[in-house]
Amino acid sequence: MFEGLCFDDGSKNKIAHALNANSFPHAVIFEGSDENTRLLCAKETAKALVCTGEGKPCGACRACKKAQSGNHPDIYIFQKDEGATAIKVDDVRRLKEKATLLPNDGEKSVFIIAEAQNMNPQAQNALLKIFEEPAAHVCFILTCPSKSALLETVISRACAFMLSQEESALDAGKNPKVVAAATEIIDALCRSESELLFATSALFKDKALFRDVLPFLVLIFRDALVPNEATLSGCGEQANNLRLGFTPKKLLELIEETKLLSQCTERAANHNLSVTRLCSVYSRIKVS
Repeated sequence: MFEGLCFDDGSKNKIAHALNANSFPHAVIFEGSDENTRLLCAKETAKALVCTGEGKPCGACRACKKAQSGNHPDIYIFQKDEGATAIKVDDVRRLKEKATLLPNDGEKSVFIIAEAQNMNPQAQNALLKIFEEPAAHVCFILTCPSKSALLETVISRACAFMLSQEESALDAGKNPKVVAAATEIIDALCRSESELLFATSALFKDKALFRDVLPFLVLIFRDALVPNEATLSGCGEQANNLRLGFTPKKLLELIEETKLLSQCTERAANHNLSVTRLCSVYSRIKVS
């Protein structure tokens, strides 16, 4: 199940077991990866929850086909309204009203709160009241870059699953512009700070490129950390140069710092400051 989605094997097994045993948690959090992948994983899980076939989601039953087309009456997606600064209490109140209703077609109603980090504290507290006394037919799926953006009281009442960035990085690696930007940054990092500043200058003008480059950089750093003739990134030369110039400890630090930057971009952090931080952090790790 969930072929092509970036759940790790452990998460896939836990989710599959819970679905088939009819013991899926009333609330889960999908964190990590990118916004589109998080939502895709949430939709696929919702499809499995309303599925009436075997091997959920079977993809063949009437419920699965409705879910796939986005027309299942028991799957609801809540997200920040266009132009709004946050998901507010009134949005959660609408959700609560729907959650009191019995499902239309099956046994479950699934509520996806996309990019839940956009809920203000008042909205999260209002959601908490539903979490504390959930109806048996209701499941909540929250997506966010990191669960740390949510209130601890919300986190403690949900099961969190981390999504890998590997799939999104591989997709980004199909874009020649992303590969060119990433390899230029790696080459510059292996040479000098001034060249690194020059290599990242294009990122100041292109937020989408910066967002896509970060997980691909993580992939190259991983290739450098684990020697292998067949690299995941396809950037064997850059991976080898990193391996020669950086210790495993520094490569791990580069990976962790790049992941943190990626999470910051998902939280709409100041773009120019994020690019500047990349240069600063990479330079610090190199000379440390």
